Amino acid sequence: MLLPSIRVFTLGDVVLQGSPDESPGYLLSGRVLVTIKVPVSIKQIQVTFQSTPSSKWRPRKRASIYDSAEQVAFGEILHASNPSSGPWAKGVYEFAFQIVLPGYLCETMYTEHKQVSYQIKASLTTPTLGGAKRSAIKDIAIKRVPYYGAVWESLTNDIINVSAVWRNRIEMCALGCSRVQKDDQTVRVKGVIRALEKGYRLTKVGIILEERTRVRMDGGYKCSSSIASCRYLKSNEGLEGWFGGLIVDQMAFDIELQIPKAYRKIQYDVKHGAVTVSHRLAFVVAVVDAIGHGTNLRLFTPLHIMPHDIASYELPSYGSSFADRILLKAEECRGTED
Repeated sequence: MLLPSIRVFTLGDVVLQGSPDESPGYLLSGRVLVTIKVPVSIKQIQVTFQSTPSSKWRPRKRASIYDSAEQVAFGEILHASNPSSGPWAKGVYEFAFQIVLPGYLCETMYTEHKQVSYQIKASLTTPTLGGAKRSAIKDIAIKRVPYYGAVWESLTNDIINVSAVWRNRIEMCALGCSRVQKDDQTVRVKGVIRALEKGYRLTKVGIILEERTRVRMDGGYKCSSSIASCRYLKSNEGLEGWFGGLIVDQMAFDIELQIPKAYRKIQYDVKHGAVTVSHRLAFVVAVVDAIGHGTNLRLFTPLHIMPHDIASYELPSYGSSFADRILLKAEECRGTED
């Protein structure tokens, strides 16, 4: 017997606005398409938003119904037939759905110590063959952005401008970009090096984006870090003759760094219980003194990686058939047979 195929489509990821205690939640909209090639009876069609089996977390809500559960699931039955219903004819059947998601859901994250991920699952059950099932699954990320005008949104107006002096010999400055950056975009930093003592030559200039993970444990914390992205100038880039040249007064460099797209090489700034993910930017230089002794210097400053705001995710509504065709091409899921 040839079972129907099923597909599920949604308009992008879930973007919650505000902190877990104040977020109003999110209305997840989408459609399920069932394709029937030979007449068959359908017992039930259901769609469910759920955390993946590998996710381990406890929702940040006091309601007792959630206190003992590590998994979440919110669903809707799109079709349920009675035993006397006849078979469905050949064709494509479409079901729209809307699932209300609470604002306290934890954001998606993938770290060595904690993993939180979600998916939307559409399932179809037939009354024959012992209740044969077909299902389709699509991964969905949960992201969080601040309210417009919120205190933590004001960080976007905080421009990096930091400096430090190494042993009264070299002064380093980094300035120019906002302290809040989005993933999958370029950040531009201006680095300035001043020689407070003669005889130093410059051999390396660059910037590094470092991701730090801190885990609270019994008796203290466990911290780890990784390089999310880095960019070093080549000898033929920047100021002419800077590589190996004497630092006279000061030298300035404009450096562009590509921030990776979440979630493969970088996570957003987020905190889940004992796990905290944060980021910092480092302006890196290497100098050699008059007797050939080399020194590597790094100037660190915090950098916050956040999702793009809600406006960036606005797509055409389901009221447009043209938008539906775009949706079918762009958001096709993977299908499975149970």
